[in-house]
Amino acid sequence: MDARLIGLSIERHWTRSVRLAETLDEAQVVLIDCDRPGIENALEQLAGHPRIGIVYYAFHPKDHSPRFQPRPVLGKPLNLESLPATLAQARADASHAIAVAPPRPVTPPMLASTQPAEESAAAPLGHSLMSDDERDLCGAMEDIPTTPGSPLPDKLFFNPDDYLIGRLQQALTQARASGRPQLIAGLPRLIGIEPRPAPMCITAFRENQLRPLAMTQLPEATGRIVSTPIIGEAGSNPVHVAAEDFLWSAAAWAARGRLPAGSDPYRPVRLRAWPNFTCAFVSPHAMRIAALWTRTRASPVEIATRLGIPHRYVFSVYSAASFAGLLDTTAGQGDEASPPPPTPTQSDKPTRPSILSRILRKLRDAV
Repeated sequence: MDARLIGLSIERHWTRSVRLAETLDEAQVVLIDCDRPGIENALEQLAGHPRIGIVYYAFHPKDHSPRFQPRPVLGKPLNLESLPATLAQARADASHAIAVAPPRPVTPPMLASTQPAEESAAAPLGHSLMSDDERDLCGAMEDIPTTPGSPLPDKLFFNPDDYLIGRLQQALTQARASGRPQLIAGLPRLIGIEPRPAPMCITAFRENQLRPLAMTQLPEATGRIVSTPIIGEAGSNPVHVAAEDFLWSAAAWAARGRLPAGSDPYRPVRLRAWPNFTCAFVSPHAMRIAALWTRTRASPVEIATRLGIPHRYVFSVYSAASFAGLLDTTAGQGDEASPPPPTPTQSDKPTRPSILSRILRKLRDAV
């Protein structure tokens, strides 16, 4: 996945400065993911290539920096704008180390790897049980305090404008306001939004291509919004997806267990309706979270506490719902003192169909 992301940036911006090597013998710098198993094997392979620079990256760089000093440990997601300079510095450092001293033995890093395993028993709920996919999709963020008071860490939040979801939200807003289709230009494949009564996203991206794109920060110049009279064929087999489902998935992938900047994890909110999980991305525990959150108004922290799951899983659903338009935040803080109004008083508002009826309608339209 990371190779595809870097390859995308090379095609668009780095053709003169960075090239992906096919084999280790051709490489001058190697990127190593600290959050995945097999790091010891990678270091063993690199022991025979002392002239290759090494750059590590992880969700929590500070946790790994003491182990790999003096080499840099970058944070996830990778900042693709500053990455070429970091790679160049790592290459220069490796050349300097060869000239000054013999290669460092690989034994200390291998021995140091046993320390996190010994301390894993004290990890918060769910951390030691994460699979690689869950770590990639929901991060490894530790739970925050259950009551407000202490300052929240900056790494708990992400800026949507740095990701594809920010472009999608802007394009959808412009499409609804103008009544004209909008395109996101500057990407390898087309993404368009057509403002129908139920807005649709039209794209030639497949999920295995869209997910890594949505998870990484985009350069500022990439993803310009362009108005168009009509959206043409986006490749040979364009895919039409409801904007709600498309934005849900893109937001969940960008969030990685974080909250959009400006969110309050202690504010009671509610899901307006079930997400369409037949088309939208299903993060860990998303079904249980949606089942509870559509029935009660509660804060993300309270939902996680009731279900006994790490906060990051609820934060992922919160982020996805906020961009899909399924998050009801109108009642504010006063909801805890008064019960929600009964259903008959809401008859003047349009009611969103249940998930079952939406699936049946899709099957009926398909035939």
